[in-house]
Amino acid sequence: MTNPFLIKGYLSAAYFCDREKETEKIITAIRNRQDLTIHAYRRLGKSALLKHVENQVGKEFYFVYTDIWGTSSVSDFLREVSNGIIKSNIFSKRGIGQRLQEFIKSIGTSFTIGLDGRPSIDVIYNDQHSVFKSLEEVMAFLDNQDKPVVLAIDEFQEIKKYDSAKTPIEATLRKLTQNSQNVRFIYSGSEYHLINEIFNTHNRPFYQSTRMMQLGSIPKQEYQKFIVNHFKKGKKPINETLVEDILEYAYLHTYYVQAIFNYLFGLPEVPSNWQEFEQVYYPFIEEKGVFYAELPQRITPQQFVVTKAFAKAGKVTSPTGSEFLRLANFTNSSSMRRAVKALEEKQIIIKDGDFYRLYDVFLGHYLKFNS
Repeated sequence: MTNPFLIKGYLSAAYFCDREKETEKIITAIRNRQDLTIHAYRRLGKSALLKHVENQVGKEFYFVYTDIWGTSSVSDFLREVSNGIIKSNIFSKRGIGQRLQEFIKSIGTSFTIGLDGRPSIDVIYNDQHSVFKSLEEVMAFLDNQDKPVVLAIDEFQEIKKYDSAKTPIEATLRKLTQNSQNVRFIYSGSEYHLINEIFNTHNRPFYQSTRMMQLGSIPKQEYQKFIVNHFKKGKKPINETLVEDILEYAYLHTYYVQAIFNYLFGLPEVPSNWQEFEQVYYPFIEEKGVFYAELPQRITPQQFVVTKAFAKAGKVTSPTGSEFLRLANFTNSSSMRRAVKALEEKQIIIKDGDFYRLYDVFLGHYLKFNS
């Protein structure tokens, strides 16, 4: 039996929990020719949500998904968007035919066939004119399809890294999107201050050009029901109270919830209470130590002390309050304020609703186990 708790990719609606309101909002927007911007912390499930939307509207629209995380130039951006098009349902029935050849020729590059049998391209341009011209060709290609196209660009805040007077990617994209009649655009990102700067600064090209959507956690009751039902279907009944406790332990952060229950589902025997859970969870979390060994070298000693204090406390409503200062053995609230700001900028801690916590849930668990 397939482990129902996916930790990467998307299979079908059967393995996708809730998000009914969010799905409906996105589908309503694209059916009404409205562009949309989605913000969510990393690993909260925005990519899976977009894949779920694609699954729902795949007969009505061509759906192109691309993740531009890690891109550092307009050429990189063009490569990722082009590969997203090649992998989309635009070509799912046509194969590598004449139309695909024409598309690749139009952007002035060639393709290779990977080990998975899929074509991919690598775009290298030596001058900005060529790359922006090819970007125009890509948008023209999408605009000329026989069905409406949804272009979903994940981690859209990355374009700020290479937007400049010399390479005005924001202004160019905005002009192309304004002139496009057949494409609906979905921009999603994980760094709120950057996404907000792009879409909510009055002198920037994308200022208030889309609807905005904040993706939060899946409601606890819905997630609990989803988890219990899948364990039941797998003939591995699980204690509902334990499920609720684990959901709170993982702050309802989708990836970490999925990873924990994926692990528990694969065990020969499911724990029945919290004590048994901790016994089986400890070796699982100890494996993560290899990822965290260099953390003390990446931040200052003071910041590491604060990080460990967050691990002990879990949720912190007031990092500069007397209770947390005592926990971290700080006497100066301004020093704490500086440390918290630095850790936020490094995305080690986040503001999650009314409280602060460690961004990486497993880091918090690891530090607490080893304190």
